[in-house]
Amino acid sequence: MAQFIPQEYLAKILQKLSKAGIVSTHRGVGGGISLARPPEKITMLDVIEAIEGPVALNRCFIRPGECPREEYCSIHDELQIIGDSLTDMFAKVNFARLARREARPATMAKKQRLG
Repeated sequence: MAQFIPQEYLAKILQKLSKAGIVSTHRGVGGGISLARPPEKITMLDVIEAIEGPVALNRCFIRPGECPREEYCSIHDELQIIGDSLTDMFAKVNFARLARREARPATMAKKQRLG
């Protein structure tokens, strides 16, 4: 399925995914790209962190001590809880689950055409 991603940007993404051990690249005739691990073992969190770095709602979670209000900020603890929940949710979604969802619309459309 076409995703309309510029080739240069895609190359950068694939390089990061390869470095993180998410995909493997194969050179030569018949080469290409494949998952480096079973799809059940690759999560959205793995991909996000490979491309963007740690999931954080604010820079103070990436670089502690940067914000002078960190010790008494009224929203800091709440953002930490929300961020941890978001990270947990990304960690629960794996590629096998995404592939099943991707296949579902194609299967439904096929059934509608045959029905």
